[in-house]
Amino acid sequence: MFDITEDPKSPILAKGRGGGSGSGSGISIDTSWDAPPIVKAIFAVQIIWFIFLLIESLLILRGLKLISKTPRSSKAPYLLAAFVAAEVSIYYLVGAIRTRLGTEIDFIINYPLRYRYTSVISFLFDIDLSFRPIVLLWLCHLCGVLSTIGSDIKGNKNSFVASTRKKVVDWSLFVILFAISFAYSSMITVFNNASYNHTLSMVQAINLNDAIKRIIRAREAFTVILAINIVVSLVCLKVAQKRARIADKVITRLLVISIPFVVVEAAETIGAEIFSSTQYPYNRNKFALALNIIEGICRVMILAGIIATMKVASTPQNALDNEEFTGNTGGYPANSQHPFYPAPPPYQTSPMTTPPQQQGWDSPPMTQQGYPYQVPYSHPTNQSWKR
Repeated sequence: MFDITEDPKSPILAKGRGGGSGSGSGISIDTSWDAPPIVKAIFAVQIIWFIFLLIESLLILRGLKLISKTPRSSKAPYLLAAFVAAEVSIYYLVGAIRTRLGTEIDFIINYPLRYRYTSVISFLFDIDLSFRPIVLLWLCHLCGVLSTIGSDIKGNKNSFVASTRKKVVDWSLFVILFAISFAYSSMITVFNNASYNHTLSMVQAINLNDAIKRIIRAREAFTVILAINIVVSLVCLKVAQKRARIADKVITRLLVISIPFVVVEAAETIGAEIFSSTQYPYNRNKFALALNIIEGICRVMILAGIIATMKVASTPQNALDNEEFTGNTGGYPANSQHPFYPAPPPYQTSPMTTPPQQQGWDSPPMTQQGYPYQVPYSHPTNQSWKR
């Protein structure tokens, strides 16, 4: 297991051969940065992900104009996604700064500064870990509610994904995961400060170390549970929509782009824990590089799937503007072009068009109200049926 006083995704603090020329409390950085190649690779990967995620946050903010202004909750999941993308970009930027300073002798011996960087990185990581899954679940819930409007999905608005109980379960998992993550970051800060001030005995340090490891495992367990929840929710909603013959491009894009990387990230969480627990000691630099690459790809692609849903001609929230149903639309919103709702047959959209079973009848002097649409009706002129 990695040393809990250091960020597990940052390279090991190795003294650079160039060294530093500063003295006192200031930090001097060698402009040549004569660090090991793998540390430079970690730094480059962190800068790349910082740029990608910053661009994604700007794209989400720019795409908000495609989202309906009513109701106000329409833009909420995308605003949260923009916040997550910006926060993760800051996470990689701070991590890159720490990687760059990690080989400087003045930074290595400046324990308070090292611990501050570790605490900030840990807190930013926990925010992303908790908030990013809830964005996908939020979109899934909105799509579930909208796809039950005017459709024959079993249970209508009480369906699995669109139910209030499902929403309560999702937000409860988010609150639990965020509380555990915040407790982990707090305990890391307390441990680092107590270690620096020499206020912990050996027994207290061991007990606190064991407690932090248990919190890490609990955090990883709830992370995997949330990932399973996301996959099951989206798949169940897609199956229900397919049975109801609803074409939902939003859920399709999330399933194709985001969900594979949700699964990969969950597998990486389990695999990293098993590897770090069973293969100790190991090369922390190589381990940190692998984690930065895999997690960066997963973060970028999951957010890319969310951005792709904004490029749909009508995002799921825009259907909320077309909730006025009329009797001649067969249960579909009037004049709706949203991909949830397939185009109704022509004899359902025009009251003067006869349905297929009534083709060939004479023009009626009256109408029959036996259908959700109004159709012409009269007795047939052909008397051959009276046999």
